[in-house]
Amino acid sequence: MLDRAVFGYVVSIDGPAVILNLRSEHRGFVASHRQGISGLLENGSLFGVSSGSSILVLRVLSLQFAEPKEVHLHLREAAADRDEPLRNLKAICVGRLSKKSKALQFDGDALASPALGAEAFPLTDMEQRAIHCLPEDSSPQISLGTTLRGSGSLDVTLNQLLPRHIAVLGGTGQGKSCFTAAMLQQMLPCDSARIVVFDINGEYERALRPFCKEGEFKITRLGGDPDNDGYRLPYFALGRAGLSRLLLPSERTQRPALNFALESLPYVEHSDGGACLTGEEEACLFDDCRPGKENEAARTIESLRNPSELDRAEIWPPMAALSCLIADSQCLRKNNQQRWERQSFHYSNVAPLIDRVRRKIDDPMFTQVVNVEGGDRVRGSWGSHSTSLVKRFFGSPRSTWKVHVVDLRLVTHDLLPGVLGSLLELFAYDLFRKGQDATYPTLLVLEEAHHYLRSVTLEDGSTADALAYERLAKEGRKFNLSLWISTQRPSEVSSTVLSQCGTWACFRLTGQSDVQAVGTATEWLDRREISAISGLPRQQALVFGSAIPLPTRVRIPNANPTPKSNDPQFERWNVKAGENP
Repeated sequence: MLDRAVFGYVVSIDGPAVILNLRSEHRGFVASHRQGISGLLENGSLFGVSSGSSILVLRVLSLQFAEPKEVHLHLREAAADRDEPLRNLKAICVGRLSKKSKALQFDGDALASPALGAEAFPLTDMEQRAIHCLPEDSSPQISLGTTLRGSGSLDVTLNQLLPRHIAVLGGTGQGKSCFTAAMLQQMLPCDSARIVVFDINGEYERALRPFCKEGEFKITRLGGDPDNDGYRLPYFALGRAGLSRLLLPSERTQRPALNFALESLPYVEHSDGGACLTGEEEACLFDDCRPGKENEAARTIESLRNPSELDRAEIWPPMAALSCLIADSQCLRKNNQQRWERQSFHYSNVAPLIDRVRRKIDDPMFTQVVNVEGGDRVRGSWGSHSTSLVKRFFGSPRSTWKVHVVDLRLVTHDLLPGVLGSLLELFAYDLFRKGQDATYPTLLVLEEAHHYLRSVTLEDGSTADALAYERLAKEGRKFNLSLWISTQRPSEVSSTVLSQCGTWACFRLTGQSDVQAVGTATEWLDRREISAISGLPRQQALVFGSAIPLPTRVRIPNANPTPKSNDPQFERWNVKAGENP
């Protein structure tokens, strides 16, 4: 290491802590090498210690005088010939830098320790870049930002970043949306990209459309005008998995009743407040446990349990037919006289589920997003419609678009867990059913995930977990799926999902519960680094995880154009009415 100045030497090793004495000639401010000088006084700075054919990389934890009282005495006496006390530097080992195949390679190793008396020296720019970046592969490269330690751009490849899920965390206005948009803009030049963005606030169209050629950008405005890319989800296309997530039936009684009703839908019609078999004129199935037509209802239920000889309806019935099928499939029983009757005791088992169906149908905000009227032509079972819905949102082998923005501005926040949970349950069912060999690498961006990637509270006070999200987080990578999870409140997001994220970009978080959630979910940060998250300036993030060898503080790149997430423009208060601002 003759091409650089030694600035200190190891004098103590206490577990992971390494103490060095700094040489007095530069007083610990800077150290020189052939490429310039490096600062040493900032906590978090990296430096090297010789270790045979490799370099141990250490991180600065603190600096102090060896004898603080002597410093005070020296200042008081003002003796010109008195040497200042030694300066100490406390550091920990973070890894080893070695040359492999004529290239520098960094390997994390927190258990390594230098020898007593080993000399410390600054790292060159080339060594800094080798520490912060993994070896390149054949996949495209993107920049996560500019490091604040002087080692330039922090670059990773898509194969390093995306195979394990990404978490982008930070308070409002800190730069999460701009960072996400900048990353997606760098990915879109790939010829065969497939990105699906759940855009809660409708902010990404402006940022992503200019990067796509004709046919490469797709937008769906859920609940919007059909003439302006609007779309409503057909209730029957949500299928067994989606409707179960939407209606949250109990396992013992309500789920079997819902499954029976869903399988029976293609064979019934709805009229006069009830349902009947296709081709019959009068309704005999009802959802209110009323007396009358019990024998006809019993024959209808029995026929639906073996529908091979029944005629299919031409169009799907309204969602109200579900509640009729649920009710009479459970409450019809024979009494002591062996006559059919609707029994209130058995009806009470499914009454909460029927109430949920009714409330959904009567909610105008729900019907704006989900089509409960039916009317679409029946094409086989609900499974074929479910497959078409998955292809519409998440793509198929014939899809030509690169990015699909699902605009969710019109979906109220109380409906987000149910509606998006249903869509994700359906996607998970289809993904795992196909198997690993029949899926395509897809990035699913979940913006403002704290609104819907969480438990749902039921009427009895119990909670239903976001099982689709958790299963996608745990197993999705095996099926070519990567999640990009962006949220202001990590403490409100499923801890199971956060724990599966491999790469993290943490912007400023001030809530104690949010900072604790980060520390609980990741093993990449120590206590000092976690506490520093609450002091990050705007547009700066701490990036760490499987794609980055060491936690690195970066200034994020600017998206151009930016998403629609600007701060309020209060200078407009000073503009008179009728004038252009």
